[in-house]
Amino acid sequence: MPSLLIAAALASGLATIAGDWRGVRRRWFYLTKPLTTLLILALAAITLTHAPRYQAWVMAALGFCLLGDVALMFAGTRAFVLGLSSFLLGHVLFIAAFVTDLPLVPLALPLVVWLLGGVFLAGVLSYARWLLPRTGRLKPAVLMYLTVLTAMTLAALLRAAVSESPAANWVCAGAMLFAVSDAVLAYRKFVRAPWWGQPVTLLTYYLAIGLMAWAY
Repeated sequence: MPSLLIAAALASGLATIAGDWRGVRRRWFYLTKPLTTLLILALAAITLTHAPRYQAWVMAALGFCLLGDVALMFAGTRAFVLGLSSFLLGHVLFIAAFVTDLPLVPLALPLVVWLLGGVFLAGVLSYARWLLPRTGRLKPAVLMYLTVLTAMTLAALLRAAVSESPAANWVCAGAMLFAVSDAVLAYRKFVRAPWWGQPVTLLTYYLAIGLMAWAY
């Protein structure tokens, strides 16, 4: 059953990318975009049953991602703010999932964890410094979103560092891909919209939530 859901989500995700290729949006895009997230949510319902608390947080987070998906299918500032707010709440729930059932965090984490966290944080700060002047009236909302997104990614990195489950590394990879997806989306929204922007945004996003729905 999980393999069928993965195959269906993959097919639906590729159809979504094809449905908005080079700025030409096909009708099926409005069906396959939320459908892909629904299939990934169903995957979480099946594959994470051994960790009920983690599963509940992840499924709730994916529910808000679904709302954000629907909002961002439409143009306009209101739709964008609604999508941004939905994904922000989703990230808060992902953070709750990533810190669930973790052992006490040691003060002396491995050096590589500090280095990766520092590099990621420096990258986010540099990107934010470059992006925020271009966001106009949405600057406070974008800044808040970037803060929560960064916290979510660092929580996933922390989970990978202290969890005994090797799958936590895949969750961390998913969080990193989510950050990449949002960075490209912000570039498209506030700077310019290259033809490759939407395919990269969707591909990294679906890989991100797919990894979060599959791994514990």
